[in-house]
Amino acid sequence: MAKKGIDVSAHQGKIDWDKVKVEGIEFAIIRMGFGSDLEGQDDQYFERNVNECERVGLPWGAYLYSYAMNIDEARSEVDHAFRLLRGKNPTYPIAFDMEDADNYKRKRGMPSKATLIDICFTWLKAVEDAGYFVSLYASLSWLNGSLKSRKLDRFDKWVAQWGPKCTYKGSYQMWQYSSTGQVAGISGHVDMNEAYHDFLPKKNSNATKKPVTKPESMTHTYTVKAGDTLSEIAVKYGTTVKKLAELNGIKNPNLIQVGQKIQLSGSSSEKAKPVYHTVKPGDTVKKDC
Repeated sequence: MAKKGIDVSAHQGKIDWDKVKVEGIEFAIIRMGFGSDLEGQDDQYFERNVNECERVGLPWGAYLYSYAMNIDEARSEVDHAFRLLRGKNPTYPIAFDMEDADNYKRKRGMPSKATLIDICFTWLKAVEDAGYFVSLYASLSWLNGSLKSRKLDRFDKWVAQWGPKCTYKGSYQMWQYSSTGQVAGISGHVDMNEAYHDFLPKKNSNATKKPVTKPESMTHTYTVKAGDTLSEIAVKYGTTVKKLAELNGIKNPNLIQVGQKIQLSGSSSEKAKPVYHTVKPGDTVKKDC
C-alpha cells in the first residue's frame, strides 16, 4: 500500500511535527540545503526538522537541491550532503533534486544533456557508494527529456508530476503528486508524496538501504531480461548495487546482458532457490519477461 508523506524545507518555516504525525503523515523528505558545500547554503531548518521527526517517530529521508553546472560543482554538492548527513540515521532515500525552478541554470547557459546526466550520475553514485539508498528527483518532463539515459536507469526515481496519477513509464518508488497540500502543523502549502516501497531497515541498521530479507547463506539467482538494470534488481531483491557487483564480479554495473545470471546472495557453491517479488504500484512487466 502507498504511504503518505511530505517533503519540506525552510519555506515551511517552523513545523509542529506532533500535529503532522497525528494528521496521518507517514514519512518526510527534508531538504538538506542547496548547491555547493557552503554553510550559508544549508537549509536553516534541516537540523530541527530531523530532530523533530526522530522525536515523534516519523521516518525521514533528505534531498539536496542542485545548482551544479559541471562535475566539479557536483562533487562539492556530494560533500555538502555528506557533511549534513554525518552522524544521522535516515531511513528513507537521499535524493538529488535536479530541476531549474528559478532559472539559475538557464540564465548561465543550461548545461548540455550529457553534462546534466553526468552531474546526476556523479552525485548519486558517490552517495550510493557511501551506503545510502539514493533517488533522483525530477519532473516528468525532465525525466523524459534532459535526464533520459540508460546511465541513470540504475538509480531509483522520485517523480514530480502534479495531478491525479503518475504516467512515468520507468521504475520509481516515490511520486510527488501535489505542491499545494494542506497538513495540520504546517502553515501554507506543502508538497505531498506517495511511497511504494518499504524503505524502513531492520533494527540496528543506520543507512537508507532496503534490508536484505533473504539469509546470506542461501544462493538465489536472477536471469536478466530486456530493460533490466542492476539498480532495479537490487531494489526488488533487498540488496544494493555494490553488493551485487561484488558478488558477481561486475566491473561496470551499467553493463549487464540479457540472459545473464545474477547471483543475488550467498555462496555460488550452494543450491539456488526461487525468489518471489510482490508487485507494488509503479512496477511494470518489461519486454521479454
